Amino acid sequence: NNLIPRNRFHSVAVKFLEFIPAPNVNTGGLVSNYQTGLNRRIDRDQFTQRIDMVESNNSTWFGRYSYSNEKELQEGVRLNGSKLVTEVHQAVISNTRIFSPRWVSETRIGYNSFFNSLGSELAFQRDVLSELNIPGIKSPSPAAWGTPQMTYTGIGGSFGDNNNGPFSNDNKRFQVVENLSWTRRAHSLRFGVEFLNDHFNQFGNSFVRGVFAFDGIATQNPESSQTRASTGNSFADYLLGYPRQVNNAIAMADVRFRATSQYYYIDDIWKVTPRLTLNLGLRYENTPPFRDKLGTAINVDMPFFDQTPNVADLNRHPTFIRIGSGDFYEGTLLRFNPAIKVARDGRLGDRLVQRDNNDWAPRFGIAYSPSSKWTIRSGFGAFYSQDQGNARFDLARNFAGRRDEATLVDFPNLTFSTPFSSTGSTVQINRPFAFANIYQRRSPYTLQYLLNVQREIKEGTLLEVGYLGSVSRKLEQAYGLNQAVPSAIGSVASRQPYPEFGTIQMLDSIGKANYNSLGVKLQERFSRGLSYLVSYTWSKAIDLNSGIRGPNTDTLFPNNNYNVQAERALAGFHVAHRFVSSVLYELPFGNGKKLLNQRGIANVLLGGWQVSSIVTLQSGNPMNVRVGGDQSNTGSFAGRMNATGQPTELSRGVRNTDRWFNTSAYALQAFGTFGNSGRNTVILPGIVQWDFSTQKNFRVAEGQQLQFRFEAFNFPNHPNWGNPGFELLSSDFGVIRSTRTNMRELQFGLKYVF
Repeated sequence: NNLIPRNRFHSVAVKFLEFIPAPNVNTGGLVSNYQTGLNRRIDRDQFTQRIDMVESNNSTWFGRYSYSNEKELQEGVRLNGSKLVTEVHQAVISNTRIFSPRWVSETRIGYNSFFNSLGSELAFQRDVLSELNIPGIKSPSPAAWGTPQMTYTGIGGSFGDNNNGPFSNDNKRFQVVENLSWTRRAHSLRFGVEFLNDHFNQFGNSFVRGVFAFDGIATQNPESSQTRASTGNSFADYLLGYPRQVNNAIAMADVRFRATSQYYYIDDIWKVTPRLTLNLGLRYENTPPFRDKLGTAINVDMPFFDQTPNVADLNRHPTFIRIGSGDFYEGTLLRFNPAIKVARDGRLGDRLVQRDNNDWAPRFGIAYSPSSKWTIRSGFGAFYSQDQGNARFDLARNFAGRRDEATLVDFPNLTFSTPFSSTGSTVQINRPFAFANIYQRRSPYTLQYLLNVQREIKEGTLLEVGYLGSVSRKLEQAYGLNQAVPSAIGSVASRQPYPEFGTIQMLDSIGKANYNSLGVKLQERFSRGLSYLVSYTWSKAIDLNSGIRGPNTDTLFPNNNYNVQAERALAGFHVAHRFVSSVLYELPFGNGKKLLNQRGIANVLLGGWQVSSIVTLQSGNPMNVRVGGDQSNTGSFAGRMNATGQPTELSRGVRNTDRWFNTSAYALQAFGTFGNSGRNTVILPGIVQWDFSTQKNFRVAEGQQLQFRFEAFNFPNHPNWGNPGFELLSSDFGVIRSTRTNMRELQFGLKYVF
């Protein structure tokens, strides 16, 4: 502020200051100098009704209806919180019928209704975008009202609403299942069929309020005739109104997806000998891609994946393909730049994604008991992971028109007054951010295998040691096509293969993963007032990407989108060590116990108490660190920096919340180049959690009792640290400023049982 005359501040920046709190903590710096308490309110209602009926000795019926309603308000700093509304209806009716001692049938019909709406705290209350009046950033529907997001490199955060949402789901599923069992001699065969009819209705979008990223690039040009200061500070850019990058979707996306799936299986449990049992099975799944009833879904037909800048042959350029036939722009005023090819000719079928009809899943299991105290189990199975709705919903977001534009490096051309370089109608989308699904989709699958050895140490006490492994292939993974060639000169568009497009987010079946673990479990069944379960798992998970909606500590796009294999690293959900113990113990006091075996006041006060404890020790997940700016000059803020060769982990005596990992292990690469550091190279803090409870039942009368319960979560009030700053250019790089679990929580309860 001291370097820039106040009359130079952009009017939008001044208006938005309402949503940026003034410092109230003296930290001696310009970051993390504001502290406040935020409320969270949850209202929940639940209802369940169950009916059981015995029609005859050979036929029984079961029915259940469940209802749940939940409303949550999570306050945010300066009105940038969120509202969440969820309503669920579930109904099921089933019949089990015995035709003969060998034949048993189970029929089940189910219905699920799920409504979920996530929006900003200001939704339906305040239209901030109309107040700011940023050209080209239209005010969305009242469900999406809120504030745009302003992100600042180097000061450790952002202000305004999250760029996601609103999203509203109104989904329904109808299910019919038939299972038939046949027993003959040493064989128990099961046959089954299942039909699912899904209605996936979703409304919403990301970036509808706009996202403005600032990284100090404008103020690094003192020779510019429009920017006088040379602070290199991202907040100074904000005050002047010079964003580095702007994202905005001009409309909401709306889909009415429909799909009918079918599944078949056969399974045989064969008791070869009294000590040896085999399980042989085969399952077939057929889950088609969703069909959009509204016809708004648009895919991208990409005959080639070029990397060279400005491909001259237009036949190699992508084409927007809308579902159905006829006029591509039917029902909308939106228009794409004429340079973008569009078609609605059915070339990608009626679902825009190919159906996979080859989903066969064999299963095999074996159990062998060489003696009454030993059991050995092994098994293998193939499992398919079917359509994830959000990945298909992205195809409807193309019709909402998302713009993603970066400013010119040599001479910044984007401002709050002109956030996009196009000068035409605001309904024409130039260089859109496009969502695509690979047409030749294959169903993701996992091959899982295990070996367990179980030993009875004494009656009621079991020790189990086991290995569990899996290999996953054809996993859905997103990567950004049309990425510019890294360079220190020229605009991003001048170095992209298809300059009429922005990023093309492709969802492809190219992901790979593997998992290996060793587990040990010691279990004591409830006896003489004591039961416990102690388990330890040592594991390692490796993948190329941990999901298109994976952990927020991982990355969605690769560092270099044309070298996806370089992303192979520890998975975002990897946990090397996990120890859990649970204990339930009845204190030996009171009537019928070893001590104070008597009635009276001593039994009332001391008898009948139960205590339980759960202890969890877990190592941390990996975290991906990145630059926090477009250092590669490719239009991507997801890039990583260089590795210096130093280890990332610090010793326990050196590591603290101000420096959780060795920040010297990373260095900023030269501008216009990719960094060479790996993915997920930092291990986050682990979890140490001890939960404790005690309860006692007081007899009131015959068949009536009063239960007292005391529970303590995080009983020792141990701080489980949150995630450190993960952006090199941020002032909080490597610094932890939060916890991931709550402080100690104590609660008391009374329940009257009759």
